[in-house]
Parts: sequence; structure tokens; C-alpha cells
Amino acid sequence: MTVSLRNVDLNLLTVFDAVMRDGNLSVAARALGMTQPAVSNAVARLRDTFDDALFVRGRYGMSPTPRATELSGPIREALDILQETFDSSLVFDPTRSSRAFHLAMGDYGELVLLPALLRRLRECGGDLSIHTHPDEDPDTLERLRRGAVDFAFDHRAPDDERLEGCPLGEEEVVVIAREGHPTVGRRLTKKAYLEAKHVVLARPDTNRTLLESLWRQHDTIPRKIAARVRQYAAMPGLVAQSDCLATLPKRLAQQAARSSPLAIHRLPFASGRVTTYLVWHRSRARDKGHAWLKETILDLRVRA
Repeated sequence: MTVSLRNVDLNLLTVFDAVMRDGNLSVAARALGMTQPAVSNAVARLRDTFDDALFVRGRYGMSPTPRATELSGPIREALDILQETFDSSLVFDPTRSSRAFHLAMGDYGELVLLPALLRRLRECGGDLSIHTHPDEDPDTLERLRRGAVDFAFDHRAPDDERLEGCPLGEEEVVVIAREGHPTVGRRLTKKAYLEAKHVVLARPDTNRTLLESLWRQHDTIPRKIAARVRQYAAMPGLVAQSDCLATLPKRLAQQAARSSPLAIHRLPFASGRVTTYLVWHRSRARDKGHAWLKETILDLRVRA
């Protein structure tokens, strides 16, 4: 089907972009300053224009059809070009912006990166905000492709031509034990590691978590599991009150040891280091606000 631009109300594209981003008509309406019936009417007109359902109502909101997903990147890029054309300053001013950024970072990023990022936003004095999303969700990269997420964090470089990424740095994995642990001395041995009980991260069936490649390695190590938890944040407290061990990223271990009686040990197995990548959609190349946040994250990571 060929669509003539003369028959397209370009205002509808902003509605399309908002519904793709938010997956909810009410949320999109609030973001656009419209009523929900007006957004519903715009979606109906979009369906007629593209001869496709575009969005299907489901249990968790409006899910895009394959055609909508195909359209999302080009429409987002076209809107960015138009915004840049009409913006006389051509500069993103964080001191005056009220933009909300969406980051797929999970609790690791929330504990390590988000505090520093919020301090930087506070220094700007504007009305910027950050919305976080789980990074282990199998749908995260798809949400990134359709513009619902500005950035995602991953343990590997993107292999999709629609996505770009850059390394943020490497993360070492360590083991924490409570101070005075009865079988762990100054140096954690393989024997002590294997004989101890462990608090481990319960992962969904996905290869997207930041340390998944490393965990696959350690799944061959016969650990005795005392508890499975859903968040890194739960591990230090459980370890501090038991004789269990936990294996987690070094930055989280150091953060926890500042407020709990914990000792940090090197993993007594060949572990290597895991590289973390910042990933985004190519269509954001002309988005000045997106570029500002990317540079801010890279600067904070370097200083961390």
C-alpha cells in the first residue's frame, strides 16, 4: 500500500510515537496534553492511514503490531529531524528542560549509577527526571527499538544494525562473607567456597543480564544454594546475618561493605572481567537531549 503524504496529518505521528513509547493511551494522552478520546481517535485515523491495526490492546497495555514496530524507528527519526529544524537554538539546555528519560538498568544500575546521575541532574537545576526499567526483561531490546527506552545496559555489544553501543567499562565479580565467618579466613579458598552455602541471584531465562555470560560459567560450579533472591540489594543483608556467601559485582560489594560488617574476597576461580555496554537506537543520532544524557553517563562512569 502506497501512502501519499498529502493524505497524512503529520500531527498524528506524534501520537504514534507517544503510544509506541508509553504502550498506554492514557499515559500517552497526559504526555501529549490531550484527552484519551482524542488519542484514541488519532490512533483510529492512523490505522486507516496505514491500513494496519498498529496497536493491539493486551493485558499490559497497547502492544505494537509488526508493522508499527517497522514504522517506529523511521517515524522517531523524522520527528527528531523536524524538532531540530524548528528548534532555533539547536542546543539542549538541561537547566530548562523537563524531559523524562527512560533507562533499562535494573537494580545494579539503580544502586551504582543512578545516585550519581541524579546528583548531576540536581546540579543542572532543571526539571529532568529518570524512569528506570528492568534490564533482564527479554523485551527490553525491542522496547529500545521502538523508542520506549532511551538507553539500555548490556554485557555485549549490540548485533542489530538498528542499534548502536559503546563500552562503559569492565566489572569484576567478587565474593562477600560476613566478618568473622567461621570457615573463611583472609583468603577465600576453592574448598571454603564449595563447602559454604550461597545466596544467589534468581535469573529469568534470558541472556540479557549484565553478568549472564559469567554466571553461565559459574553454573558449572556445584554451589550449595541456601536462598535465591530477585535483587542484588537483598544479598548483603542476608550474608551479614548468616554464614552464607554471595557472588556479585565488585562495586555493589564495596557499597554494601561501607554499611554492613562484610569482607570482600576475590573469586577463587578463573573469572575474567565482564564488559558493560551502553546501547541506544540509531534514530536518536540527532536528538540533542539524548546526546547530552549519553555524554553525562559516560562521564559519570569514567569518574566512578
